[in-house]
Amino acid sequence: MTVKVSSIGLKGLEGYRVQVEVRISQDTESMVIVGLPDASVKESRERVLASIAHFDLDVTDKKVVVNLSPSDQKKNGSLFDLAIAIAALK
Repeated sequence: MTVKVSSIGLKGLEGYRVQVEVRISQDTESMVIVGLPDASVKESRERVLASIAHFDLDVTDKKVVVNLSPSDQKKNGSLFDLAIAIAALK
């Protein structure tokens, strides 16, 4: 199952559109974030899983692949946490 959610990224004072695409499958237990993320975006994995677990929902038994596009723009910060959580829950 694939879900797409739009978000924004910031490059200085300029904003650009980021497409958050989440694929969920039953293969293995993992969550991977791809699309040129920096360390703070990679840490969003823990923040999103903790917030989903707070609502007694569980996605840890599924494989979740988060693709942040465009892949040529560096993504930083915690701007994408909400979009990733919404797409994973949807």
